[in-house]
Amino acid sequence: MKYAYCLVRLFLIVLFFDSTFAMVTDGEFDKYVHAGERESVDGLFSTVHSSGILDPRFFEHEHLLDFRLKNILESKGISLDIVFTGDFVTNHSGGLKRAGSGIDTSISYLSNTDLIAEFDTEKAGFWKGGTFHGHFFNHHGANPSEDYIGDLQGSDNFESEKGTKLYEFWYEHSFDLYGTDLSVLIGQHDLNSEFNISEYGLLFLHSSFGFNNEISNNIPVSNFPVAALGFRIKWEPTENLYFMAEISDGDPGKNNGGFDWKLDSKEGFVNFYELGYHFGDQEESRTMPGTYKLGWWYHTAEFDDVRDRDENENPIRHSDNYGLYFIADQMLIPGEGKKGLGAFFQIGGVPSDRNEVDLYVGGGIHYQGIIPAREDDILGLAVAHASISEDLRDIEKMDSHETAVELTYRAQIFPWLAIQPGVQTIFNPGADPDLDNAVVSIVRFQINF
Repeated sequence: MKYAYCLVRLFLIVLFFDSTFAMVTDGEFDKYVHAGERESVDGLFSTVHSSGILDPRFFEHEHLLDFRLKNILESKGISLDIVFTGDFVTNHSGGLKRAGSGIDTSISYLSNTDLIAEFDTEKAGFWKGGTFHGHFFNHHGANPSEDYIGDLQGSDNFESEKGTKLYEFWYEHSFDLYGTDLSVLIGQHDLNSEFNISEYGLLFLHSSFGFNNEISNNIPVSNFPVAALGFRIKWEPTENLYFMAEISDGDPGKNNGGFDWKLDSKEGFVNFYELGYHFGDQEESRTMPGTYKLGWWYHTAEFDDVRDRDENENPIRHSDNYGLYFIADQMLIPGEGKKGLGAFFQIGGVPSDRNEVDLYVGGGIHYQGIIPAREDDILGLAVAHASISEDLRDIEKMDSHETAVELTYRAQIFPWLAIQPGVQTIFNPGADPDLDNAVVSIVRFQINF
């Protein structure tokens, strides 16, 4: 209950400051502001649409704090976004919840606050085609998969170690290459912000629908909560076709604070390549939009064999690791605007001799606007199946797989506030035969300031 109280208190504090901005706008502070100062105050804090909470347009804003200063900064090339995400996670049964085990199965809470800033060099009056990007986040709260559930895929995609860090910092430059689009990016970059993404899969709270588990579970890779130094190039020869490649640090480590950069040839490098084809208008479902992606990756570090040992009983070392994946998003039954029924599919495979998970298959359905009066709400049902390497099962007492089924509904209460309850059934958590199937619920609150 103390976490719920803190969340409510934070919300009320934000509303208080927002109301204060509105009072400045509406003239309540006139008696405290000299006439000569009035214009400058209005220029900074008056809103395009009044942000007073009694004004019904307040609930139509894209951001909770919708004031003119933000628009002024954007016109100068500076954009700032603050997003707060709070999750309440409960393991109702199974997993690490055993009678008399002493495991605390009460509601656990975790939250993430992201500050994202971008600087457009062309809008700022400098050179054309340049973008600087910075992303800080603060994370605190429980670790439900580690402490309460025991699953290997990760029930909550925001689970992380506590702390505040610089997550991403990169520069991207875009070119016109003989009538085609070419861009290069260099800096601390999250691979999964561009590679191995299903747009429909992003709805779900489970981690594997964001980054295939045969990748995230087996190799150190640039992905939340730790991004790595990298160089990415993307070429779009047509509006419908793209190819991109990235090379990045093979082991970003913990990177505490986001400034602990270390490049070591012993840790290797990871190379990602992705070819994608998309068609239709994503804003208009009646065009039957679809996206298909084929990706492959190669890691240059050494990896232990999961089963075989040498004469000294040390694991045999493999000089590399690699994998292949395919992702599809397809509208199936269109509706008005973005509304309609879509589906996604993920599959990826890796060598079974050096990886715990050798095959991942995921997919599901995504229905936007299933309730006619709520066209921005989304209902989703999806399955994530991680197959355990048979080589590993030869020597370890493990089940053949861990499979998660998630049902979730994202309700867009206001443009700046979403509430998303979800329930997951996790079969064979951790592929541990001693653990019963787990039933987990998550309620997510997300506020765009």
